[in-house]
Amino acid sequence: MRVPLALMMLMFAAGCSTEPEVDATVGVSNVRFDPQEVSIPVGGTVEWQFDDGGLLHEVHADGVFDSGILGEKTFRFTFDSPGDIEYFCSIHPYMSGTIRVG
Repeated sequence: MRVPLALMMLMFAAGCSTEPEVDATVGVSNVRFDPQEVSIPVGGTVEWQFDDGGLLHEVHADGVFDSGILGEKTFRFTFDSPGDIEYFCSIHPYMSGTIRVG
């Protein structure tokens, strides 16, 4: 009886995820954000996928979020308030984008 119970608990734990569902994905490659503008609902999550040959970037919106300096990784952020959020790469300030929440 203990083996089936342990197996059931393992299967349940594997089905649980602490990561939020992704409502929009932004690629970070060729020293740009693609797409530059996304719209999500309040409570929605955006995932930035860094794929720029190891070139470092930092996705940042003043007072809202900061990915830290990343190369070949992903960064997710959940937006709990409506509004338009302008963001940029602090390393390459000509890289910018907008998240429309609402």
